[in-house]
Amino acid sequence: MSRLTKISFLFSVLSFVSLVLVRYLLGEWVNFCWVALGLGVFFAGFGVFFDHRLFIEFFTMKTTKHGMNMGVMILLVTALLAIVNFIAIRKYQVWDFSLATTNTISDQSIKLLKSLDSDLKVRFFYQKGVEGNEENRRAFRDLIKKYQDQTERISLEFVDLNERPDLGREYGVDKGSGSAFLEYKGRRNRIDKIDEQDLSSALVKVTREGKKTIYFTTGHGEPSLDEPKEARGQNVLKLLLENNNYKVEAIGTAQNPRIPKGADLVVISGPTQSFQSFELTALEDYLKSGGGLFLALKSGQTMGLEKITTEVGLQLQNNFIWGLLDTKLGRAVNQGPVIGTIFSQTSEITKSFGRNEVTLFQYPMSIQRVGVPANIVVEDLVKTNTNSIAFKTIDQKGQGETGLFTVANSAVGKFPGAAADAKDFSLVVVGDADFMNNQGVMQNLNRDLILNSVALLAKEEGLISISPKEPNKTEMMLTQTKFTFFIFGIIIPIPLLMLAMSIGLWMRRRNA
Repeated sequence: MSRLTKISFLFSVLSFVSLVLVRYLLGEWVNFCWVALGLGVFFAGFGVFFDHRLFIEFFTMKTTKHGMNMGVMILLVTALLAIVNFIAIRKYQVWDFSLATTNTISDQSIKLLKSLDSDLKVRFFYQKGVEGNEENRRAFRDLIKKYQDQTERISLEFVDLNERPDLGREYGVDKGSGSAFLEYKGRRNRIDKIDEQDLSSALVKVTREGKKTIYFTTGHGEPSLDEPKEARGQNVLKLLLENNNYKVEAIGTAQNPRIPKGADLVVISGPTQSFQSFELTALEDYLKSGGGLFLALKSGQTMGLEKITTEVGLQLQNNFIWGLLDTKLGRAVNQGPVIGTIFSQTSEITKSFGRNEVTLFQYPMSIQRVGVPANIVVEDLVKTNTNSIAFKTIDQKGQGETGLFTVANSAVGKFPGAAADAKDFSLVVVGDADFMNNQGVMQNLNRDLILNSVALLAKEEGLISISPKEPNKTEMMLTQTKFTFFIFGIIIPIPLLMLAMSIGLWMRRRNA
């Protein structure tokens, strides 16, 4: 290569470097950039033209062709890998092969995420130096990652209260161990517990435009919704519903025997005084129009409401169920709570309940299907186990009946007497009311049973409670004989066999 060509290439490189520096420092394209670009192209072209024979000979050499072919192959492979990685980052699929699907979120949460039509912003507030905040941050990041695997609309921001105290005051954050907020279309909801249930419930709250209204009947001895200390009160239940963005109201059907048009659900829990005929008529008219009704009734205190349940094919038995214990002296009646252990695997209310989880009731009554109308679908939601016994009286007199007992049912369909074009009603009947009071509502799966029933009846399937996923484990139970065979038939012989083979191979190679 001639000296003049080298000088031309040098000026070309300097021109291109000047172009890059000016563009970077000024942050925009100016006229000088065109000059630098033109000089770079000119000097490069002049150098190639002046020594064109040299370049022609170089590119026609066999070694050059082979080298260029290899270079092109490397560039193509690099470009292919870059494209594959870009697509994988933007569009990727997650497969969860764990038995309990603990690495992905539930179908309910995925359905919520698919309905997002705007960006969802998540802020997690923490404070350096506070015990447990690193574990909470890691757990929350892992949880949000499962949601981000399903949609690109979720963004996560960690905010240190030491650096942004103003933002903490704006959000009302008063602790540094970890609080999160969801923001969607100007609506905001707080999360203090790091699990899928609370995160998805908060997601429903921020995405829902209005509030569903739930009416609790009064005037028949029902427990008070405003009593927070008394065990029989239902203030805890009221707060749970309000925290799920429901509007809870009381309604006296004796004074105003009409269910308001805006009622999304009517709840009758533990009445001790009878409903009048005109009140029952009002409830039937409400069901005929496609309403939702939740009945929680004690044995012997059905208060005329059996008229409604009988019409849909559910007969209240007015008995009292207890559990049975196996003792050294034989089977005895357990005076404690009765457990519901068998759940419907097809109902949206109970299909997420685990096999080892239970609901607790206080001597509930059983419910039987009798003459279910053809246009109504009845489902057994909760049953006791086989170690149960039912008596006709609470003092356990007489011969008790043992076996499985259904203590909660659901019914959906056209209420008898409804118009042909009427909407389907929905009904849940539970043979106990104490499981909803302040003392029982938070025990085991009682909360989930109530909230799931309310969500389904109010047509708020997005708020169906999501039970925590527990990793399944496979247990291997070895008898003494099997354990002895495992030790002397596998653990000891296999290493000795491999050692003998290694020594034999070493001896053969040494004597070869």
